[in-house]
Amino acid sequence: MTNFSLHVPSPLAVALREIRPGLCAAGGLSLFINLLMFVSPLYTMQIYDRVLTSRNAVTLVIISVIVGVLLITYGTLEHYRARILQQAGVRFDRLLSGPAFEAALSSALRARGSNHAQTLRDLDLMRDILSGGVIMALMDAPWAPIYIVICFLLHPLIGLVALVGAVAIVTIALVNERATKGLLLRASLTNTRAIDRLGSSLRNAEAIRGLGMGPAIRSWCTGIREEALGYSVSAGERGGTLLALSKFLRMAIQTAMMGIGAYLAINQEISGGVLFAASLIMGRALAPIEIMVAQWKSIVSARSAHARLERIFEENPPIVGRVRLPDVRGTVSVENLFVLAPGTNTPVVMGATFTLKAGEVVALVGLSGSGKSSLARALVGASPPAQGCVRLDGNDLRHYDPDQLGTALGYLPQDIELFSGSVRDNIARFRTDAADAQVTEAATLASAHEMIQRLPNGYMTDIGEDGVGLSGGQRQRVGLARALFGEPSFVVLDEPDANLDSDGNRALIRAIEGLRRDGKTVVIVTHRPNLLSAVDRMIIMQEGRIAQMGSRDQLLPSLVGPNVAPAPRRPVWDGGRAGPPASDPALLRRTRVDA
Repeated sequence: MTNFSLHVPSPLAVALREIRPGLCAAGGLSLFINLLMFVSPLYTMQIYDRVLTSRNAVTLVIISVIVGVLLITYGTLEHYRARILQQAGVRFDRLLSGPAFEAALSSALRARGSNHAQTLRDLDLMRDILSGGVIMALMDAPWAPIYIVICFLLHPLIGLVALVGAVAIVTIALVNERATKGLLLRASLTNTRAIDRLGSSLRNAEAIRGLGMGPAIRSWCTGIREEALGYSVSAGERGGTLLALSKFLRMAIQTAMMGIGAYLAINQEISGGVLFAASLIMGRALAPIEIMVAQWKSIVSARSAHARLERIFEENPPIVGRVRLPDVRGTVSVENLFVLAPGTNTPVVMGATFTLKAGEVVALVGLSGSGKSSLARALVGASPPAQGCVRLDGNDLRHYDPDQLGTALGYLPQDIELFSGSVRDNIARFRTDAADAQVTEAATLASAHEMIQRLPNGYMTDIGEDGVGLSGGQRQRVGLARALFGEPSFVVLDEPDANLDSDGNRALIRAIEGLRRDGKTVVIVTHRPNLLSAVDRMIIMQEGRIAQMGSRDQLLPSLVGPNVAPAPRRPVWDGGRAGPPASDPALLRRTRVDA
C-alpha cells in the first residue's frame, strides 16, 4: 500500500492568517484614534476664535469638558490598540515557535555548522515589529493624505506646504531604502557568519587554549566581526544622515507653516486659531512617516527575517496526516539508500541495501570516512535520505509520528551531546512523564547506576552544558542509558566504547548481550575487536558502499588475518570479557579493523 503525506501551507502564512483579525481590529481602532486626533486642532481653533474673542468662561468650560472626555476616549483606544497588537504578537510567536524549532532542527540535520538559531531570532524580530510602534505607524500612515487634504481645506497655501513636506520626507524614506538596504543585508549575513565562527571557537575552547591558538583564532573571529561592523557603520552613517535630514525638514516645514500662516492671518485670510490648528494637523500628517524613517533599519531587518522564515519553511515543510502505526518490533530494511554530506551534494552513503531481523546485533565496520556514521545517522532519521528509504517493520521511517518513533529508537551518537540539566533529565530525554523506575532501569541496563550513585547528588546532579561536569567515560555511560531509556526496539550505537575503560567495556558488552536477550535489534559502529565478539553479523563499508556483508564468523577472519579463528562469544557471567585475552597476538592484529 502506498503511503501519502499531506503538505500543509507554510506555518508562517497560517500564523499571519490567524492574527489577521487582531490586526484588522487594531486597524479599526486606528480609524477612531485618527479621527480623535482632530480634537486638539479643533479645541485650539475654538479657544482662539471663540473663547478669547467672546471672553466667555462658560463656553471654555463646556468645550474643555467635551475635549477632556474625547481625550480620555482617545487614550483608552490607544491602550486597547497597543494591547491587541501585543496579544497578536504573542499569538504569532506561540503559533510559530514550535514549527520554527522543528524547521531549524530539520535544517540543522542537513547542514551542520550553520547558525540555525537565527530562525528563532527571526521570529523574535517579526513579533517585535507586529506588536511595536512600527506597526502602529504603518496603520497611521494612510491617514497622512487625509490630514493633507484637511490642510488644503484650511487654505490652499497651507495644504501646499504640508504636501511638499510629506513628499520630501517620503523621498528621504525611499532614498534611505536604496542607500542602506544592501549594506544592512550584507551586515546581517556577515554578522551571522561571525556568530557561527565565535560559536565554533567557544565549542573548541580546550583545543584553542591547549594548542596556543588564541591569538590566531581571535584574529580569525574579529576579522569577520570588523567586516560586519564596517557594513553596519556605513549603513548607520547613511541612515543617520537621512534621519537628521528628515528631522531638519520637519522642523523647517513646521516653521514655514507658522510663518506662512502668520502672513495669511495678517492679511485676514485665516484666523489665529486656524494657524495653530494647521500646524498641529501637519505635524500629525508627518509623524508616522518620520517614525518609519527612524525605524527603517528595524523594518528592513523584519523584512529580511520574513524572507528567511519563508525560505526555511519552504525547505522544511511540516507534514501532517500521519497515522499512528503499529508498535515497532525491530525489523529494519534499507532500500537503495543514498545520503549526502550535510550542506553539500556529495554522497557519503551510496546504494546501501540490507535487512536486519528483529533481535539481531550487527556491526558496521570500515575505514575512517567509509560512511559508517552517516549510515548510522540515517538509520535513526538523523540524516535525511537523498534517495531510497529506511523502513521499520515495513513502514518508511519518515511516515512515523515523531513521538512514537522517539520511543521506539535508541541512539548513541559518536559525539555525546548532553544537555544542561540533571542526569535524570538527560537519561529521561527531558520527558516530563518519565517515571523514576524507567530512568533507573535504563541506567542499570547501561551499567551506569552505580556510577551515577557516586555523583554528588546522584541522579539529580546538574551536569552543565554539554555534560562538562562529567568525565568522558561518564558522559558515554549516561548517553548509553539515554539510548536505552524506554526499552526501544531498535538501538544504534556509534562508537559506544570510545571513552570507556576496561570496566566500561565489560559493562557495554553486558548491555549489548542484555539487548539481544530482550529481542532488540542493535547496530554498533565500532573498530574495536572486543565488541565484534558480541555481534551476529557484520557490514563492511568502503568508500560509502557496502563492500561485504555476512555473519561474524564469515567476515572476521578476513579482517584480522586468514590464520586467526573467530573468537567464540563467551557468556556474560565470564566477567563480561569476550574474545581472546589482551595478551593474545591475534587481538593486536585485529586493530586493522578501523572506523
